[in-house]
Amino acid sequence: MSALPRPKFDPESLLRSLMENVPGAVYRCANDADWTMLGIGDDIETISAYPATDFIASSVRSFTSIIHPDDCARVHGEVNVTVAAGRSFSLEYRIRRADGELRWILDRGVLTVDRQGDSWLDGIIFDITERRSTEELLRKRDAEAARIAELQASRQRIVAAGDAERRRLERNLHDGAQQRLVAVALQLRLLQDRIRDDPAAVQLVTTASDQLARSLAELRELARGIHPAVLERGLGAALNSLAARSAVPTTVSYEPPNRLPEAIELAAYFVASEALANVAKYAHATTVTVRVWRAGRVASIEIADNGIGGADKAAGSGLRGLADRVEALQGSLIVNSSPGAGTIVTAELPCGS
Repeated sequence: MSALPRPKFDPESLLRSLMENVPGAVYRCANDADWTMLGIGDDIETISAYPATDFIASSVRSFTSIIHPDDCARVHGEVNVTVAAGRSFSLEYRIRRADGELRWILDRGVLTVDRQGDSWLDGIIFDITERRSTEELLRKRDAEAARIAELQASRQRIVAAGDAERRRLERNLHDGAQQRLVAVALQLRLLQDRIRDDPAAVQLVTTASDQLARSLAELRELARGIHPAVLERGLGAALNSLAARSAVPTTVSYEPPNRLPEAIELAAYFVASEALANVAKYAHATTVTVRVWRAGRVASIEIADNGIGGADKAAGSGLRGLADRVEALQGSLIVNSSPGAGTIVTAELPCGS
């Protein structure tokens, strides 16, 4: 049996077959300034909206002429460097289509030498505009996520710094001004005991003592508003203290078995304090309930009254400020206040594991 004759390898025939059958625009071009095309696949028309025949021998236009001017020098420079190093190239750059639209292409190629010893660039071009658009959207999304995360962290730092300053002021007031006023009150009592025979002096000292007692009470209330020292005994105790001072009868239900994180307790306390102050000023309510509970990783506080309703979170600076504090902890403040149906203020606060 005689062997079949071995077919002769025809590289030009192979190149034509690739141009006609491989997805993307297969090409062979000179490594010159115009990238003068010896041949290029018909898919180049889909990509560039110019027919392939336009580029053959640069008869109508050169391939370089459709490369974006801002990319052209980079593309030729990188091709020359990689070819000189004996490596293949893979470049992404922009072209301008016949209709003026910019498209991104991926150009992969390598320097080859034919039988006559002539050097050519053989490669293939793909349209990657959609991929680039997706990558850009993802990049913008990631950048926006990073910006939001930094904004959130910044808000948390601002709240933490404000709380630390509140704590410092409260301690200064307690250890400084309040203690000095208490000392003065004791001295007035001693003086009062020594001047019993002078009714006018006794009256002056009594009046001064009363005014000092009121000033001391106001200072303690101010210090409590700046930073509630009672929170050192826990949120439940702090809320009971608020309820005891409330102008409207208030009951407290504190359900969590353990202490909540310090920032959560402080936020919940201020939510309750502001809500109770609003009830006293505007609600015309006869009862208020304060409830705290925890479900999984979220702690919630609810302040509900039976007043006239109609409260608006956006209308007052107090509730807006509370919303900022709660949102800085990645929580949410919800106000339900239909006219005539009372008001329910709820803060939901994530508290980790």
